[in-house]
Order: sequence, then C-alpha cells, then structure tokens
Amino acid sequence: MEKEIQETSNEKKRFTKEEILERKISMVKERGSRVMRINSPMGSIMFNVLRQFDQAYAHFKGQLGEPGGISHEAGAALMDEARKITMAFSEFTGQLSKQVRFKYFVPQELEEMRQITDRKKDELSTK
Repeated sequence: MEKEIQETSNEKKRFTKEEILERKISMVKERGSRVMRINSPMGSIMFNVLRQFDQAYAHFKGQLGEPGGISHEAGAALMDEARKITMAFSEFTGQLSKQVRFKYFVPQELEEMRQITDRKKDELSTK
C-alpha cells in the first residue's frame, strides 16, 4: 500500500486538453500577460529566449543585493548589457523594416531609455 502511494506521488499529473486550454485562457487574463502570433522560425526562437530571460529576471530580482546572491554592481552591469542588446535588436528591426518597407515603431520605453543614456553620455563627455 505504501509503495503504491509513493509511485503515484512521484508521477506527474497529466492534464487534459480542456484543462490546458482553461489554464491558457486564465493566463491571458492575468496582468502583464501578452498574446502574440509568431510568424517565423526565428521569432519562435526569440520568443523562447525572451520567456526564459523573463523567468531568469524574476530570480535575478530576488537575489539582487542578498547575501550569496548578486551584488548591486554586478546586477547593474548585467542590466546595462541587457539594455544594450535590446537597443541593438531594436535598431536591427528598424533596418530590416526599412528594407521591406514596413513601418517599425520603436517602443516608447526604449525611446525613453535611449534619451536617458544619451544624456548620461553627454554629461560624461562635458566633464
């Protein structure tokens, strides 16, 4: 009897298609969720990377400044690198869009980030 209980507790519950669909629908209603149709194999790869980045970022926030975690200096350096990568990807998307005559709109948050970065560069160059 005890062996049967152990075997069932170690097995993962298999969800039905209906349960999976219900979970997806409830996730869409959550604050901060996004739904996106992906049209390309590269987009699918990028989406998977983005999903994992977002999960890693949640762990990053929890460990930032904690003993045995990530120092504020190291965290700032990581986020600066993330900002640079995001800006470079936006610039690439702008170039691609221009080539195929697609109107690309730089996200407002990224535009604000760029302005702040430009101001900091100007302040450093005038000192």
